[in-house]
Amino acid sequence: MSAITELIQKEIESLSTDATRTNVGRITTLADGVARVDGLSKVMFNEMIEFPGDVFGIALNLEEDSVGCVILGDASRLKEGDEVQTTGRLLSVPVGMGLSGRVVDAIGRPVDEKGPIDSSENYPVERIAPGIIPRQSVDQPLQTGIMAIDSMIPVGRGQRE
Repeated sequence: MSAITELIQKEIESLSTDATRTNVGRITTLADGVARVDGLSKVMFNEMIEFPGDVFGIALNLEEDSVGCVILGDASRLKEGDEVQTTGRLLSVPVGMGLSGRVVDAIGRPVDEKGPIDSSENYPVERIAPGIIPRQSVDQPLQTGIMAIDSMIPVGRGQRE
């Protein structure tokens, strides 16, 4: 029994407690705004992936040995061999009245040079829509400004489907 105790004691003493990033991968191919990444073993579907240069992507195609990521930024700044890592967050965007009249990129960052977005909440991009009963009824038409569409397809303000 003491041999087992000594072995366990040695293992505990040799244990490294350094903080390391464990879910890190590398870009293997990059084309048309889609990156194929190897090494992300613990990535989730729709998880945000951080690329170099403050570029983000979303993990969509999970395969056994690689992940297909859609780049949500300037893909020209990336190259094969770049290191990427998971963020642990699903793709979400800021919501609220602070976004009214603002121009944002695909992940909700301002691009209109009017300062930061005043938003206290983030909602996931993929979420279950509210049921039909709690929704406000559609009772006002919405003009798209394109006569061919407006004449063939009626669109209502607040319409979801």
